[in-house]
Amino acid sequence: MSPTTIGEHGDYVKCVAAPPADMGASWVASGGLDRRIFLWDLNGGGKSLEIDCSGEEVVEKGSVYALCAGRNLIANGGPESILRLWDPKSGKKVTNFMGHTAKIASILMNDAGDLILTGSSDQTIKLWSVTAGRCMYTFTMHNESVWSLFSEVPDLGVFYSSDRSGLVVKTDVRGSLEHMDDGLSLAVAKEHDSVNKVVACGDYIWTATPRSSINRWSNVDTAADLALPEVFRHQRHASTTSRPRQSSIASTKGASGKQISARSILRISNTAAYPLQLPELESAGDPDVEPLYELPEETIEGQFGLLKWKLLNDRRRVLTVDTAGDVVLWDLIQVWHGYKSVYAAGRRNSHNI
Repeated sequence: MSPTTIGEHGDYVKCVAAPPADMGASWVASGGLDRRIFLWDLNGGGKSLEIDCSGEEVVEKGSVYALCAGRNLIANGGPESILRLWDPKSGKKVTNFMGHTAKIASILMNDAGDLILTGSSDQTIKLWSVTAGRCMYTFTMHNESVWSLFSEVPDLGVFYSSDRSGLVVKTDVRGSLEHMDDGLSLAVAKEHDSVNKVVACGDYIWTATPRSSINRWSNVDTAADLALPEVFRHQRHASTTSRPRQSSIASTKGASGKQISARSILRISNTAAYPLQLPELESAGDPDVEPLYELPEETIEGQFGLLKWKLLNDRRRVLTVDTAGDVVLWDLIQVWHGYKSVYAAGRRNSHNI
């Protein structure tokens, strides 16, 4: 099937988003470095709405790096560190949420449209209440910029996050918002590079990095009776006895009988008392995180990824360096019509560009 162009931005497109499938909506939203959000009619009607996201203090900081479409809201974030909510029918701003101190890189919205999760380069994940108009909770299990969020459940009670260091985390906070500190956050995997995108599906978690390959990791059922260290298990049991936990969407494949290391359990926030520090960890000072899985179950290899690129003065040709060390000159007009490149210089030091 040949691709079809539905519209164009004035600069690079950084993200796209679609409303929930059961709405039957026939539009998709896109956001880019031109500081615009466009809604496009998928039936061929072209652009149906344009939203100006220019920064309030610095216009250039209005670039759209993260975008999410809900039933009655569109949410976006970027380098200005502000979460903005828009009405997808009128394009008018609903409200702003301020609290992050660095770029917002990823956004999730629950099915009801009243809760939003944001991941930021300030190393935090924030849960916002649309109805209350404020931040309800700040997750601090990451020590690097959070670049991707994903959830399979409508209420966001279980979500996955990944960061610049390559860490992939699964967090289970099902239950009342009053008991968020008692949630469980596990370091599931660790890539050798930053994770730009994390997606989970049943028994598996998929990760994409700047490298051209995609890795598949085993998932872990956080609702199951995990083989947690005894002191953690007792504390968790005491804190969750009065709150029934729902069954997980994931099976225990790859986790059954596996002893969970104390170093795999992350402190979900700065306010959480759980997990307690174990004596053996205290003596180790500040130990490294130990992910449940060191190696992926499967790797899907791709073509060599690009490390550097430079647009030449004619704005038609581009020089690139890939992960194999090859320097290639591309003609953008020919590439558009299906040609691969016009010149391959062979392997060079990537610092030469």
